[in-house]
Amino acid sequence: MKNSDLTSVANDPDLATAAKRGKLKRLIAEWPQLGIVAALIVTVLVFTAIDPAFFSGYNFINIFLQSSVTAILAMAEAIVIITAGIDLSIGSAVALTAVVVGLLLKAGYPIPIAMFGSLLAGATAGLLNGIIITTTRITPFVVTLGTMSIFSGLALIISNGQTVYGLPPHFSDLLAGSIGRLPIPVVIALCVLAITWVVIRTTKLGEYLIAIGGAREVARLAGIRVALYTAAAYVISSALASVAAMITVARLSAADPIIGSDLLLPAVAAAVMGGADLMGGEGSMLGAVIGALLIATLQAGLTFLNVQAFYQQVAIGLVIILALLFNRLQKSRA
Repeated sequence: MKNSDLTSVANDPDLATAAKRGKLKRLIAEWPQLGIVAALIVTVLVFTAIDPAFFSGYNFINIFLQSSVTAILAMAEAIVIITAGIDLSIGSAVALTAVVVGLLLKAGYPIPIAMFGSLLAGATAGLLNGIIITTTRITPFVVTLGTMSIFSGLALIISNGQTVYGLPPHFSDLLAGSIGRLPIPVVIALCVLAITWVVIRTTKLGEYLIAIGGAREVARLAGIRVALYTAAAYVISSALASVAAMITVARLSAADPIIGSDLLLPAVAAAVMGGADLMGGEGSMLGAVIGALLIATLQAGLTFLNVQAFYQQVAIGLVIILALLFNRLQKSRA
């Protein structure tokens, strides 16, 4: 822009306002997670203003720890949502794979074998979802609603409806300990974030998943094996559910067959708040993690203020809806 143009913009309020709006739109386009980041910052500031003791290193480490499982599941959901799908069975997959690792550990199998068995069970569950969705053309919502019930039932059947206790303490040390002051579940969540970000943003797999979600028929005509890569998304999703399950089992030193019943909603909400478009073609691994952090911060803040759990559910639900509305408004203005 020439000096004369800059002078005219500076002297004309309308042009200056238009220039500012243009910069804001460019910022929103470059940072689609701006709204969720702003919501997280505001939430922290509000709780800190109410009680300054909330703003402490110990409390933030606890928030990171509490959000680690939700963050992993949110990234799993984001991968599926990118393909214009959804995985309602993810919480039940957590329960099933938690019971698998618990039973294998209790039976005396080495920790690596038990972990591999849990991952294999998760990947198999995801493969079942993918095969049914791609071969029957039934919508992912309906298919995973059905497998949600199947996986929950299997978890109860193989555990006889009982929580599995008597797990080796080394398993908890491995997945629920800490490195210095940083909890291992947080380290695992950060590793998952790094890996999934690289996969979605820099590999052919990520490129194909985005293409499938954006325009499935166009992707097929372009030579992309739509069924294969769609199924792969569900395999990855359920494998990550197994990772979340093992962390949860390690933290509790027990495998509960109903352990994942309350994990579905936070996972989907965090993924969508973080920028995943339910229509497909868009999704952010970092945004999913920030969404999980927002939910964990809300829960921690309300607990810190001694708000009853019933009211917490209402408050968190309202904030999720407001954050999603803000994201929708942000996209419409971008």
